[in-house]
Amino acid sequence: MTSPIFFDPRQDVTGIESYSPSAGKPLRFVNLMSHYQYSDYNPLTFGKVVPITQDDLYLVHKKDHVDRIFNLQDPNGFENVDPRVPESCLWTVGSLLSAARHAIKHPTRPMCSPTSGFHHAGYTIGSGGFCTFNGLMVTVAKLLQDNPRIKVAILDLDVHEGNGTDDILRSFPDLAKHVLHFTSGKYFHGREDDPYEFFMWLEESIKRINDFRPDVVLYQAGADMHKDDPLGGILDDAEMAQRDRTVFRKVRAPIAWNLAGGYRTGTTDFDNPVLQTHRNTMKESNDSCEYRAETLGVRNGL
Repeated sequence: MTSPIFFDPRQDVTGIESYSPSAGKPLRFVNLMSHYQYSDYNPLTFGKVVPITQDDLYLVHKKDHVDRIFNLQDPNGFENVDPRVPESCLWTVGSLLSAARHAIKHPTRPMCSPTSGFHHAGYTIGSGGFCTFNGLMVTVAKLLQDNPRIKVAILDLDVHEGNGTDDILRSFPDLAKHVLHFTSGKYFHGREDDPYEFFMWLEESIKRINDFRPDVVLYQAGADMHKDDPLGGILDDAEMAQRDRTVFRKVRAPIAWNLAGGYRTGTTDFDNPVLQTHRNTMKESNDSCEYRAETLGVRNGL
């Protein structure tokens, strides 16, 4: 089995001068997965991305804040006014929302949204941290429109704290009633931290998620959790795989996951450690499908 990838070329923005590669990462990730598909797993499966609208962003962001970014009056998350960035956000958020909706229907197969740049964007915060709009919380708000009783857990294992997500949850208390949010960056964000303590925290977080009985879990599988990442991190290659394996096999709910952060560099995409880390997450996602079918007691395909 394979985890479908919810990708549309309009998610991707190439050529932005930025420390973060996230704007141009969706296409690079998909191209890399296409190269390895026959050696790692069966041929890729792609899901259809339905974009959100600018009005959908108003569900969790101040309208004037959103409009000023689209009108190029305020900088986007990459601290520029490139018009491609806000337009691409309609597709990146749409990718995560489409993946989440599909995951709810097909819970044994984690769904991949090759997107980044969400968790630092708050109600009126979006001009830094490489995050323009909070796709996590827009996805929650849209899912709540689909089902007013829905429960969503957010498991954010990017090395940085999801401060924008917390800001929106504080700003919308009625929305917050439907959300359980864990962000490891609040506790583990430097090389002095102990991987053992992280895994203890992760196991406890997953237990609380399972007790919450969410309809879907949004998992940010940040590659910047790696100990060699220039912006911090505490896990080596084997521990990164263990992290993903733990999530995909122990979370007893549908999962939609995305790429989140990662700042290591390489000469080509084939030796780029961030893309290879994301590739390994994809492998753990695919490898978990049969196990999830057995443990969740559900066997439904696409």
